[in-house]
Amino acid sequence: MNTLQKAVILQLGYDGLTEECRETLEDINNHGISGGFSGFIYYTDTILFFKKNRAAIVELVREMAQVFGEDPIEMVANFNCVRPADFEEREEIARALYGRIKPDDTQIPNALAWFAAEEVARQFIDNLGDAK
Repeated sequence: MNTLQKAVILQLGYDGLTEECRETLEDINNHGISGGFSGFIYYTDTILFFKKNRAAIVELVREMAQVFGEDPIEMVANFNCVRPADFEEREEIARALYGRIKPDDTQIPNALAWFAAEEVARQFIDNLGDAK
């Protein structure tokens, strides 16, 4: 289990990959994180999670963008939870990925925390399928 996977599991309130944790990850994979999962509901939680795990999240964004042949900023701008990204949102995305986020930057750090949780859940479910 990598560092980001451990961080997501801890943020969800689990000490490890328990059966309840597995069910939660499956729910996240099936329904998305926006449905309200502990540790990923409030900006105070998601922004702190993003800040603590920024390097791993940014690396994941870069890897996924490369796989999809997209620019990382453009990929994040197309997340469902991001308003139609105008110039200001694209600046916030760039700050989150490459610079220093501002105190009022909330939407993009939240979106990136959700992205990390959903991607960890997807990876977990994919690995379960491979094990069968």
